[in-house]
Amino acid sequence: MKTREKIIYEALSLFSVKGYDAVTIREIAASVGIKESSIYNHFKNKRDILNKIIDETLNRYYQTLENVQLPNSDDDNVSALYNNITDEEFLDICTKIFLFYLKDDYISKLRRLLTIEQYGNKEICETFRYVFIDRILETQRQVLQNFIDSGRFIAGDAYTMALHFYSPVFLLLYRYDNCPENEEQAINALKMHASQYNAIYRRYPIEREETNS
Repeated sequence: MKTREKIIYEALSLFSVKGYDAVTIREIAASVGIKESSIYNHFKNKRDILNKIIDETLNRYYQTLENVQLPNSDDDNVSALYNNITDEEFLDICTKIFLFYLKDDYISKLRRLLTIEQYGNKEICETFRYVFIDRILETQRQVLQNFIDSGRFIAGDAYTMALHFYSPVFLLLYRYDNCPENEEQAINALKMHASQYNAIYRRYPIEREETNS
């Protein structure tokens, strides 16, 4: 691991335990094993380190989406792409993304840090809302609106549907955070939620309806 990467990782580890404001540049340098002045060869200040932590975390998130081959929400054909995914494959994708949020060293520590610091730092509060709430809800809203427009989902408000899907997932993340022994229970709860959500909102193909009539 290069010095810049070590600084990011050690700073995140310290921030997630002690809080952003309580950690000094000197402590970060000591944790990395370098002089305090050496930090400034890589970062402008402590806020710059936090910004790079967020960038690195989001990069890891987008890499995870790419690895699970999740259709791009900006693709006009996203609904048709999802039609090629079976229910089992969809649940598998949901599980992998959920486990990333739950277990990835960077995003789990960042979540703890931002959750704590949001109440005392307005800028960090805005960052927390963007990374863990607004960005995700907007992405899901776009996909669900496409589903509604294409007839894949029943008519309704796409943002509300996004809230209905993500809110329980968000709660499960906090329910099972720091509980590795309950991982299977967390996954089962997630799969039950996703299956129930599909049962409520998804419109199955006309051919299947005609077959069952």
